[in-house]
Amino acid sequence: MRLHGSFLRFLRLVVFLVLVFAVITLCMMLFQQSNGTSPFRLNDVTSDLAIQTVTVTITAANAASTSGIFNKQFRLENCENPYLQPGYIWYSNTTEEIETSWIPFYSGILDFPVASLFDRQGNSVDPVMNGEPYYPKTPPPDELQNTAPHKWMQDIVRYNELTQNRESAMSIDEKELLTLENRLEWLRDLRILIVSDSVDRYQSEYVCNRVGEQMHPGPEGHQTTSSCRIPKLNLTFTNWHVASMSTTRPDWWWLKNMKVIPFERRWQEYYMPNVQDTIGKNGHSPDLILFQTGLWDYTFFSYAPQTANGKVDFHRSLNWTELRFYMQRVRFVLQTLRKQFGYDMPILCRAVTYKKDLLANAAVHDLDRASRFVCSELGLETMEYGSLNDGYFNFYKDLVHIDRGPTSVLWANMFFWYLFRSRGGIENRGKIIQDAARGSMNASMAWQRCHDVFMGQQYASKY
Repeated sequence: MRLHGSFLRFLRLVVFLVLVFAVITLCMMLFQQSNGTSPFRLNDVTSDLAIQTVTVTITAANAASTSGIFNKQFRLENCENPYLQPGYIWYSNTTEEIETSWIPFYSGILDFPVASLFDRQGNSVDPVMNGEPYYPKTPPPDELQNTAPHKWMQDIVRYNELTQNRESAMSIDEKELLTLENRLEWLRDLRILIVSDSVDRYQSEYVCNRVGEQMHPGPEGHQTTSSCRIPKLNLTFTNWHVASMSTTRPDWWWLKNMKVIPFERRWQEYYMPNVQDTIGKNGHSPDLILFQTGLWDYTFFSYAPQTANGKVDFHRSLNWTELRFYMQRVRFVLQTLRKQFGYDMPILCRAVTYKKDLLANAAVHDLDRASRFVCSELGLETMEYGSLNDGYFNFYKDLVHIDRGPTSVLWANMFFWYLFRSRGGIENRGKIIQDAARGSMNASMAWQRCHDVFMGQQYASKY
């Protein structure tokens, strides 16, 4: 009986402890839920990222520079890159190109009501019964457009227009101007460095052209260095032209007036003499670097075999030796940029754009994949402009350059999305969750918050 009584007391103790544990667990869950961090909370993001949190530590040294831009807790569910989502480029027509937008596809889009179909007289038709229905070019529904990334280029153009009108003593909507001024203040005094070819030079030039500014070549011409500036924001784009990854200038080089080819020589003779012009708010590096090289390498490798057989072959793919050489050189260039500007400096790679000649892109695909791999190995993200632009050849100005038009607006909005993020801004499904910093700040800390997530999304979207 004594043993039986001891067992009952032990059993009661176990039950009591289980009940206490259950009560404590329930209280913790309710507390978490009240603070918006419940691990069981459902939301639009269905991956495990939705239940993770990251604690951002702000040191005393960084506190002033960040100006409170970082929340103590940052939820990884906000780490969604709209340009890595499936989607499509929407534009109304070429005369309203500034409204161009990337429309990402998110879960739930298949449940949207099917748009009505009309014949050419405006009557509803059954597409199965009546043969050839007319599908009107209507914009995506508001529910979808509202999830699109912010149209920064449109804001900049409108802000410039309003400030010019006010300077000309014209009547303007002062409230609209103040709203835009506050929204764009984070761009003020930024310095952007583009280490690429004429494709990106033209795209940055179009940004400046849309507010009435021009690209100015360096002392040795556009194919060395160039820059343009948006005065109303004191926002400057500097271009360092890359003429392939070649380490020599062969006698057969196709541009006779281009005397310096190797990146090392260009670095010393063209880039470094004016490097101070690229320094941004942190005092030692640009505010963001965009890197890309591909089409010059494509041309270089196409011409190279002519020394052996006299034939230029634009349609072949690259051989292993060429590809390996290219990857080693791309790594060298990126490491050189890091050594110069700091290993915490955000560098954004850009997907290679394709030639208008559909039969001549095998090597371009080789170069794009190789460049992506090198950037990934170095922990760098890739801006998907080349892949999103693929096929929109009606917006090219020649065989390789994208003209000013809808897809150039896409370039601008994409780039400003990344720049906004590098300044601590957070945008999720079309909503500004957190404004970007206006003053000096730790760009590396802002960039790293979503970096690992975006690297994973990038591979999932491309491969």
